[in-house]
Amino acid sequence: MASPIQIVLNPNNYEEAREAGGGGGRKDFFAHRDREFEAHKAALIDQIDAISGVLSAQAQGPIGYVKVILKRDAWAKSHRPVGALFRSDRVPVVGGGDLGVMIVEGSPSALTVVKAGIAKAEPQTRMRYDEKKRKEVPNPSAQRSETGAIDRIELYGASDKRNFSVEEAVVWLSNPMTGSGYQVELFDVLPPRAEWDRLDPAHRRLVESFVVGFSALEQNLSVERLPNWRQRLPMLSVRLDQANDGAVLRLTSVSSKERRELAPFDPEVQHHSRLLAFLDTHPLVRRIELPGIVVRSARPVTPGRIRPSQAVMPVRDSRRTHPRMGVIDGGISPALADWVIDRWDVLADEDMDLSHGTFIGGLTVAGAGINGAETCPEPDGTELVDVAVFPNEQKAGAFASYYSGGLPQFFDEMDAAVADARARHGVRVFNMSLNILQPAAPDRYSPHAVRLDQIAEENNAVVFISAGNIQPQDLRPEWPADAATALSNLALARNDGLLTPAESARNVAVAALNPPGHSGCQPFAPARFSRRGPGLRSGGKPDLAHIGGAGTQHATLGHGLFSILPDGTVVDGCGTSYASPLIAKTAAVLDHAIEGEVSRETLIGLLVHHAEIPEPLRPKMLAPVARHLVGFGMPPSAERILETGDHSITLVFASRIQHGQQINFRFSWPASLVGLGGKCRGRAKLTLVSTPPLDARFGSEFVRVNVNAVLQQEQDEGKWKGRLDPLYLPSSRESPAVEAELIEHDLKWSPVKVHAKTFPQGVGPSSNWRLFVEYLTRAGEVMPEGGVPFTAILTISDPEAEKPVFNDMRQSLQAIGTQIADIRTAARITPRV
Repeated sequence: MASPIQIVLNPNNYEEAREAGGGGGRKDFFAHRDREFEAHKAALIDQIDAISGVLSAQAQGPIGYVKVILKRDAWAKSHRPVGALFRSDRVPVVGGGDLGVMIVEGSPSALTVVKAGIAKAEPQTRMRYDEKKRKEVPNPSAQRSETGAIDRIELYGASDKRNFSVEEAVVWLSNPMTGSGYQVELFDVLPPRAEWDRLDPAHRRLVESFVVGFSALEQNLSVERLPNWRQRLPMLSVRLDQANDGAVLRLTSVSSKERRELAPFDPEVQHHSRLLAFLDTHPLVRRIELPGIVVRSARPVTPGRIRPSQAVMPVRDSRRTHPRMGVIDGGISPALADWVIDRWDVLADEDMDLSHGTFIGGLTVAGAGINGAETCPEPDGTELVDVAVFPNEQKAGAFASYYSGGLPQFFDEMDAAVADARARHGVRVFNMSLNILQPAAPDRYSPHAVRLDQIAEENNAVVFISAGNIQPQDLRPEWPADAATALSNLALARNDGLLTPAESARNVAVAALNPPGHSGCQPFAPARFSRRGPGLRSGGKPDLAHIGGAGTQHATLGHGLFSILPDGTVVDGCGTSYASPLIAKTAAVLDHAIEGEVSRETLIGLLVHHAEIPEPLRPKMLAPVARHLVGFGMPPSAERILETGDHSITLVFASRIQHGQQINFRFSWPASLVGLGGKCRGRAKLTLVSTPPLDARFGSEFVRVNVNAVLQQEQDEGKWKGRLDPLYLPSSRESPAVEAELIEHDLKWSPVKVHAKTFPQGVGPSSNWRLFVEYLTRAGEVMPEGGVPFTAILTISDPEAEKPVFNDMRQSLQAIGTQIADIRTAARITPRV
């Protein structure tokens, strides 16, 4: 019997006041190592003296930015040295870098106060008697604890700001597709000239020296402030021109429509060297980057191995509704005109390259008929909005003729197109099989990901992004049958990391798997061309994986994944470009099958919750690398997601967690799975997707609120014990996990988390369980006024597929007043699905 997913209609009934506590007391990082602590104190004081000396002599004034690098076991919020040493009223934290790196704004006078706090730390280990532990434990002062938490203190300098040479910059910027301007991120927003009088003398000197410094270079410069997608992330475009205008500074945000025609680019190396020397040494500059270039995530489609001569296109029935999605690409050919319900036309016909977008559109409209249900599991037929914004990349000058300002203008156009498709046609699912030719950095939430996330958030949409393709010279060998050989091949692989904006926190990044029925590769193994994560350290990317064709060609099947050319001919192809639309199609089918507007968190959560790791990656030896290759795995069809057998039940909680609140949902384990003494057997899986506030200034720590969900069983003494493990937990933990392990394996701070466990013999003394949702803010962060939206999805099942779990749970939930309904029709009764 089919058992539909149930949504809990009254999640607000389970809100309660948040429990205080957590975080533990002060930790003595040098307990019983007093001589080492004295040496450590002296070293930190010397470091502060050296930094203060540099700032005192600084031509731009006394303000500078300082990296406070924490010990690995001091990353947790409760250990941060912000209570006694780096207090916000003296030395404010203004950002972060890699995990455990705080960036503070300092001056010699403020650092003197920090130094005094360090000097005040007691030299000897202090002890106290702990009643609970019944023994003496270290009892450090705040100064000693915080001093011990710091590994070292360094001035933020030129080596932190850029990672390219002058010569590399000139070659890269000479490509018109880049917009030819450096992207310069500042530590603070530049106020308008009329407001400089509101600044204190030190900050005014900092700002004035920066603005005046451009004129002092006596070069032809164009400086524009890029649109502020996140108010606290000030970005400038700085371009060297051949025009004789001197330094032209436009320090208010300029939209793409307001941008002037650009003067010819100045390729003179000496001019660039002087500009970069100025930016490298000015303390206000946080980062200097070369702009990205948009590329497609597939090899060009060329007529090669052909299946049937012509695809049998399904005919659209205008009398009923169909799933809808947008294809952000270079255009879709008239071969799919019956299914294209609207076009965003900004490209001239001569600047379009229809092959890539048509192949993608063909997969969503006719993929099942051409490839079969094992590769394309959704029924054929999808209404498409053709978001044609990417001009032919093979045509010199085409991209620059539309987007002379480079990527910011390209994203402006995409933003307008997505908003239009959303408003006019209700499209919420978009496929973008395009990448920026820049690797995702482990300590950087890139401006491209920031912008893409902003587009998704503002339109309550989800963009499915390809993970990117490895360059031909760096292709990995085909995935072997032997797990040890697979690990060895991965260890030897080079240049195969994710491309931006696949590290996006609001959208879904997709990797590619090999197709079934292709003798040249192992079915459902990671494709040899598919890039891997993890992207940012505090999350996991890619999110999911699907069939993207084989990287090794077969004599008759070619790449083993088929779609159409612009003229309708069926052709093979491969790329993460073609894996992404297959998952986007499932999301569109889900969105269509559920009444009302399903939340972004629920839509992503349903895909992640039901995804499974492909068979070739299931050996235990491969567990540590599996998520970097395929994320949470390959999702099944929408039909399989929405309905299961009566041996399981899936409950969905779509709500918001508010300031000072937690969710405590108590229930009884299914009676048919409870044995003698209250032992509970079965399998449970819990997925959580949240939309926490983000702040790109904090690097790896850009997620500012951690929402967490646990499934707990009541114990004899009335306490609660968590029963699930993170999906990627290491095989053994010899001691309690510190923050570093919680981030790496438990995905703490990640917006997407999955926990699961099977209890074949039964666990615990009680059938009383609870789903518990709580939150934790970063040090200094405030919970958003509207709370944080989240969806928690819980499945309880009988692994032997025998017991009536669905009916057991449904009856017991109704008995305690829990209102549940089929998720497909729940929008009639509840505002949030």
